[in-house]
Amino acid sequence: MSDWKEELAPVPGCIEIARFSEELNEAERAHLETCVRCQTELALFREIDREETSAEETEATEWIAGELRRRNNVVAFRPKRMRVLYAVAAALVMVIGIGSFMQMREPSIDVAINDTANYRSARFDVIAPIGDIAQAPNELRWNVVPSATRYHVEVVEVDMTHVWSGDTTQSHIALRADVIAQFAPGKSLLWDVKAFRGNDVLASSETQTVRVSVPSVRKDP
Repeated sequence: MSDWKEELAPVPGCIEIARFSEELNEAERAHLETCVRCQTELALFREIDREETSAEETEATEWIAGELRRRNNVVAFRPKRMRVLYAVAAALVMVIGIGSFMQMREPSIDVAINDTANYRSARFDVIAPIGDIAQAPNELRWNVVPSATRYHVEVVEVDMTHVWSGDTTQSHIALRADVIAQFAPGKSLLWDVKAFRGNDVLASSETQTVRVSVPSVRKDP
């Protein structure tokens, strides 16, 4: 932040802003070619001087002049210098704004993030199977996700050992016989599904725990 302060700080030979309404002498023109502060004030002065002074601007400059006289005992500005005073105020606002922006802006993110990438995917619900079930399922079902072009399903054991995974364009997928056999009574398995559009994850389901109930043993009296 010190760089912009140094560039806009006054140096010996800086031109008073009132001089911008008059013809500059040779020494002033030479100084203007190398002084960032004076170049900035001249640009602001010319921009403001193109337009008619509005009632709001006049009121603002009168208030600024009053404050300057009250705080610093400066000589009152003449009416024909109102635009000059307004240029001074604009320059101060610009300097304060630059400083605030450099202090308050968020740090840049070096890694580009895709609009629909994984970092903020939505959630959607599955339909079945969920929780304790009476028998092994032959398919997995979930709610449709708008704009999804495919779904990726994965089944794992409770220790995250991979059991099976598959892809489909539908909101359900059939299980092979060897996968169905993994849903043994009393054994818990986990499954989830992710909705994709191309290579981007649109939404993910919560991981579901499924357990086939153990048949009760009937005791003879």
